[in-house]
Amino acid sequence: MSAFGVFVSLLSGKPFLPQDFMESIDALTTENVAKFNTKYPQGLPETWGGEGKEFDNGVYYYSWGGVLGYNPLIEGLNNLDPLHHSLVALSLLFTKERNQNDGLVGRYSMHLGKVIRSDYQLDHVDAINQTAGMVSKDIDPVQLFVNQIELLKSKGL
Repeated sequence: MSAFGVFVSLLSGKPFLPQDFMESIDALTTENVAKFNTKYPQGLPETWGGEGKEFDNGVYYYSWGGVLGYNPLIEGLNNLDPLHHSLVALSLLFTKERNQNDGLVGRYSMHLGKVIRSDYQLDHVDAINQTAGMVSKDIDPVQLFVNQIELLKSKGL
């Protein structure tokens, strides 16, 4: 995993930033996420699955995300994406949001601030138009980012 961290550092253009895969995994445990959320509660919803404040402590918070599609008939090029299949396998490890996750993050766990939408048919890497744009045929990740920019622009941000 450390070799992967070095590879990511090289691709990021910041090859000397520290990478620690095990520390990053540890930071995502239930206990450590709870500690982080207690220390930095801005934008968090008061109830599970709800919305947090859109504006809190001088910062605007918006979130959107996806849930895995399991129907190969509408998955389009995603059927050819090995990362998609890996995320489908990982999604089965979820206990709380088994059928409502993007393979790495649960649908309601991603809610922060104003929720634009959290059920786009996207896996975690589809949201950034990876792998090579192999996404479900009913979604355009690039357009989602354009829509987000338009929302921020309409708010004067």
